[in-house]
Amino acid sequence: MAQLLQTWDNTHFFQGTDDPRIATEIDAVKSEIASLVTGCEPFGDRIATAEILAPEQFAALIAEIKAIHLQRNSIVERLSNVHTFISSTLSVNAKDPDANIWLPTLQQIWATLTQAMTPVDVFLVRVSDAFVTALLADPALEELSFSVIHSRRLKDQLLSVDEEKIITGLAVTGLHGWGNLYDKLAGSLQCTINGESVGLAKAANLLGSDQRTTREAAWRGINQAWSGSQETVAMILNAINGWRLEETQQRGRIRTLHYLDKSCHQSRIERSTLDALMDSTYRHRAVGQRAMQAMAKALDLPKLAPWDVMAPPPVVGEAAAISFEAAIDLIAQAFSRLTPAMGDFAVMMAQKGWIDATPTPHRTTGAYCTKFANPREPRIFLTYEGTMGNVMTLAHELGHAWHNWVMIDLPVMKTRYSMTLAETASIFAETLVREALMQQAQDPAQQLEIAWQNAESAVSLLLNIPARFEFETRLVEARKTGFVIADQLSAMMHDSWAYWFEESLSEYDEMFWASKLHFSISQLGFYNYPYLFGYLFSLGIYAQRSKYGNQFNEVYTNLLRDTGSMTAEAVVQKHLGQDIRQSTFWEDSLKIVEQSIAQFEALVEQRQRSLTLV
Repeated sequence: MAQLLQTWDNTHFFQGTDDPRIATEIDAVKSEIASLVTGCEPFGDRIATAEILAPEQFAALIAEIKAIHLQRNSIVERLSNVHTFISSTLSVNAKDPDANIWLPTLQQIWATLTQAMTPVDVFLVRVSDAFVTALLADPALEELSFSVIHSRRLKDQLLSVDEEKIITGLAVTGLHGWGNLYDKLAGSLQCTINGESVGLAKAANLLGSDQRTTREAAWRGINQAWSGSQETVAMILNAINGWRLEETQQRGRIRTLHYLDKSCHQSRIERSTLDALMDSTYRHRAVGQRAMQAMAKALDLPKLAPWDVMAPPPVVGEAAAISFEAAIDLIAQAFSRLTPAMGDFAVMMAQKGWIDATPTPHRTTGAYCTKFANPREPRIFLTYEGTMGNVMTLAHELGHAWHNWVMIDLPVMKTRYSMTLAETASIFAETLVREALMQQAQDPAQQLEIAWQNAESAVSLLLNIPARFEFETRLVEARKTGFVIADQLSAMMHDSWAYWFEESLSEYDEMFWASKLHFSISQLGFYNYPYLFGYLFSLGIYAQRSKYGNQFNEVYTNLLRDTGSMTAEAVVQKHLGQDIRQSTFWEDSLKIVEQSIAQFEALVEQRQRSLTLV
């Protein structure tokens, strides 16, 4: 096998953030956007009469839109490559001076591109159904079908062309400036843990230590670091949510859109689907709480503390670190049980240097999958230090990458899937790995180690994720009436934990509102429930394997390929014949989780009995 790399090799795009070709490419993109403006501007004058266009006008206008669309695709491709290169560099080194200069510049260029396209985008929302039908009949424009039709559902939320341009322009240094501030802060904060100063990414990994004193020290170090910046983070959250509320108010001149309805539209699901998902999960919150109780029992604790929820299973002696090479091999074997192509893909990602996993001093927290546009190449970022949790994170991100890979031949506009369906592929990949590990386990101790991952997932996705959703809902409601100070944010976080975890934790993580990146993402609100959606949805899909037999991989692949051009409801109806707006779908998936936790509880009981006998 070729050498597996743990550091990105992106040099075939640019040699570094100081590469003069970056400036050359950006100048070329700016020139292209200026040309695009010239083509788009006339559509601003056509909006007033868009709904009454005569059919004989269609052909000429469609030809103009086709030229604009092809030009825009070219710009997006080039701009995406630069943006991915710069943002990836900042993940590895948040203090890279050139990247920190380029990032806001790129955000401004994206805004300029959006502003340039605004007259056409508004025109396509306002124009008659007959024109849209004729437009989408053109093979070169068919890839726009979903985005145009989906956008038209919020026709009454659209402002004038000038107003849309103003909002987009101001968001660069306003809304997104606050998100950038959080990212920079997260990359620069240091935690003191047992007398050693470490970055947040390193500290976060220590939460998975097999030493409880280390876990607690890491948790307290992280909280202390964020406590010192809590006023800054409070300003960030208030600015982001204040901006969104004001924008919603300005758009609600015809109909006031609830913030969850807006989020559902962005996630390409219906509000009834979200309600069914959350209501079903709340009724089954005891499943996650049972997982916590069993984990506590195995760790010989009366209750788990916040620093214990990522603890590894108890083993005799110190847990052996899993090498990166071993992790890739383990994941590849598990993926290959679905299809050899998926296993080969996991190995290829590491061989080509498309995964960056080596700890670095100023590394940002978290993990993600991104991609370059031309050539279409996925990239994965995480901080790998040999824990089973790291292995599952790697499997998760490889699931995202595989999702992108099976869509590689589709038109760009058909590859833009929502977060709800994005998390389906990643959590499905985790499930493949867990099942393979469980079947390979030789004894109850090994089975417990694997089942532990199921328990951690149940805690995270049935309790922690919904608690985040609860907190963000409370935050938005509170922001409607004024600035929410840090103490209030901590109190709301406390109450959100209590609502979902109830008495299953010894104490609550009241600083989680500051330490969790997701609340400060400026591009998207409610970056939480899609994980729960993906978790239960992927289990529902996984349960269909026996029904479809040898055709299952084909069904699954076709489902993934449709995620960029359908709502979640339509995808499920087409490929599985089920209705996710009804609680039945989610209840069936929750039964699968309950079964896995029952198995986990039995393994814990078996271990406790064996210890008693000894």
